[in-house]
Amino acid sequence: MESYLPLITGGTGAVVVMALWVYAFYSGKIHSDREFSKLEQENTQLRAENTQLRAAVETERKTVDETASAGQVTNQLISALTAIAAGRKAAPRGDLTAEDLGL
Repeated sequence: MESYLPLITGGTGAVVVMALWVYAFYSGKIHSDREFSKLEQENTQLRAENTQLRAAVETERKTVDETASAGQVTNQLISALTAIAAGRKAAPRGDLTAEDLGL
């Protein structure tokens, strides 16, 4: 340990510390304020894009659910109209009846 002490505390100590700092900076272990600010801006932009994507997915889910509901109503309506045209009563399982259609 005594052999390293003069290197650290002597005139070459500053050179060694500076060399270590330069190595750490160029190897990516230390970042400048400009790089950090750039990463913060990129992070903010990614969060905004993520929020927009989540909103778009939620809108798409609502649209698909509404389309499926409309399809079910259409199928019930077709079943009721077919039953009326065939002259028989619609099934009482929740399908639309002639009274529901105003007939």
